Amino acid sequence: MTDTPRDTAATTDASPDQSATDSPTIFHDLHAFVAEPRITGLYLAPAGDRLVAARTELNTKRNGYVTALWELPHSSRRSRGHRSAAYAGQSPRRLTRGVDGEALAGFTAHGDLLFTAKRDTGDDEHTDETTLFLLPRGGGEAFVVARRHGGFASLSIARDSGRIALTSAIHPRAADDEDDRALASERRETKTSAILHTGHPVRYWDHDLGPARDQVLIAEPLDPADPDPRLDLRRLTSFGPADRLGEVIISPDGGTVYADVSRTLHGTTARSRIVAIDADSGEVRTLAAQDDHNLGLAALSPDGSVLLLSRSTVASDTRPLAMELVKADLETGELTPAYTGFTNWPSDVRIAPDNTTAYFTADLEGHGAIHRLDLGSGTVTVLTEDVRHYSALALDERSGQLIALADAIDAPPLPVRCDPATGEISPIPCGIEAPPVPGSLTEVTAAAEDGTPLRAWLCLPEGAGAEEPAPLLLWIHGGPFGSWNSWTWRWNPWTATARGYAVLLPDPAISTGYGQEMIDRGWDQLGGSPYDDIMLLTRATLERDDIDETRKAALGGSYGGYMANWIAGRTGDFFDCIVTHASLWALDQFRGTTDTASHWAAHLSDEHNAKYNPADGIDAITAPMLVIHGDKDYRVPIGEGLRLWFELLTAADQDPEDNPHRFLYFPDENHWILSPNNSVIWYETVYTFVDRHVRGIEAEMPRLLG
Repeated sequence: MTDTPRDTAATTDASPDQSATDSPTIFHDLHAFVAEPRITGLYLAPAGDRLVAARTELNTKRNGYVTALWELPHSSRRSRGHRSAAYAGQSPRRLTRGVDGEALAGFTAHGDLLFTAKRDTGDDEHTDETTLFLLPRGGGEAFVVARRHGGFASLSIARDSGRIALTSAIHPRAADDEDDRALASERRETKTSAILHTGHPVRYWDHDLGPARDQVLIAEPLDPADPDPRLDLRRLTSFGPADRLGEVIISPDGGTVYADVSRTLHGTTARSRIVAIDADSGEVRTLAAQDDHNLGLAALSPDGSVLLLSRSTVASDTRPLAMELVKADLETGELTPAYTGFTNWPSDVRIAPDNTTAYFTADLEGHGAIHRLDLGSGTVTVLTEDVRHYSALALDERSGQLIALADAIDAPPLPVRCDPATGEISPIPCGIEAPPVPGSLTEVTAAAEDGTPLRAWLCLPEGAGAEEPAPLLLWIHGGPFGSWNSWTWRWNPWTATARGYAVLLPDPAISTGYGQEMIDRGWDQLGGSPYDDIMLLTRATLERDDIDETRKAALGGSYGGYMANWIAGRTGDFFDCIVTHASLWALDQFRGTTDTASHWAAHLSDEHNAKYNPADGIDAITAPMLVIHGDKDYRVPIGEGLRLWFELLTAADQDPEDNPHRFLYFPDENHWILSPNNSVIWYETVYTFVDRHVRGIEAEMPRLLG
């Protein structure tokens, strides 16, 4: 840190076209909020002639979510003035109606739709298996083309030959498919759940790994003349316990399957490499591997001649995580940077048919953007200059138009078309409209002590002003590599503005979208510059006349929960209360129990932990804390929440009736609270706790809580 004086904070308006509503909205009724239908996926057929969206909503019992597939109106005409004429007379059409929902797998070379589901097909022998269905593009009933008890993961279809490559879990001791099914059945019927591991990791997010391992399967295209077509799945690989298979991409001619495979080298150290698999013989050849980087598949050109990979540094306590795109020579595996001078992290990469241009999305200064990459010169240009965030990018090769989901802090993801010649964005009808938000969105800016520009979104409730300043909720994002730049259903700030709170969403050091230097600033000090940035932006916000500086709380989840814990031990009663969800508490414990221990053990060195361990501040915590944790959280294991709760009670040493802290425990949820009714409980508990300590409102906790 330098001695450069802090600049005076400034505020600027953002999204002036977003108008607040004076009427009750779904954000005022949490049951209506969790029931709001949403677009969760977008898929364009390789030929560019079919666009399908995954639409998720409550099931009939209103206790879970199901996803159905909808075909959307699609036009390949370039933008010429108003786009509404392109969809005249067209409307979204529902394609699937499974009780338990469906997931899109892909399109065949003929444009038929492949999707997975668990349905009762009248075959008792296979009721527990995931089924792959084909829905003909010309209409008719969906029919079964394959079943796997191990499910289907990554799927890729050769656009010229029609060959299909997919991945599925297979027991390592299975002699063939029938033996694999028998082993799974015997484990299930005998209630055998034990797994013998020889390496790391043993868990991932919310599920156990093993004993089955993902392998690549190959299938020839279906014969349209076959009255009962079925995919004949042929096992292509036999990866061992040291290998973990990721995504696959099959070449257009169907001759080669590219895959990213993570291999444990020694101890818990692993590297992700790219392999090329001969689709006929199954021969596996390492195409690209680097000792100091992890490699992942990014995109293969339509003609199969250009392969782009993502390359990320193997991070440590002194070497920050960085990510870039590289070109891979398909014969030698030689890697060359795809661009220079661009340091934001790319995703959703698509290569144009002429092999001269690629498109990708990336976070950008509090929002997102679609970028154009000139593959010859390596020049990157921003294509969309607005406050939207983009995902699920696809390229319509017939027209050159781009398709994506666009969202923002104040707008959920909805499908749009982007003209790459102009950057013009136009909506695609999907049967869902963005709900009006109860408040307005503005931006807070400041400068850090080292001169780094800082910014945050500020969501203001209706009526907030000098005469009625709003209490402030500081929300800290997780990651830690992330940004408050998009819509979220889990931590939605408009549920708070509907209750009269202002919500500050800061992007401190380690946030994405501000160049690699923003990552580097906080890499070796998780509780250093990120904490300083957050508190600087918070104090700048409290100087506004529409914010009540005397009423405030801090909330965060995952890394945001780490920061909430860190703040709790360093700010005394500055905040009226703290909410910490799925949070890191004891770093020496966390780094060896998380499912990503290979990364965090290297990052969280003993020296780092001695400086920035939240648990060391337990005796300084005075603000009431609401601790929230799910038992199925393997990214930040439940031990963090249990230990924090125990140490809070021990330090408080109070009669239970006088204890200001609370622990909200979800036995069946993971890192996120996913089921709708648990989500309602989450919001209700958080706001009841905050109301009590920030506003002095003594409301009852949700009646369904024990």
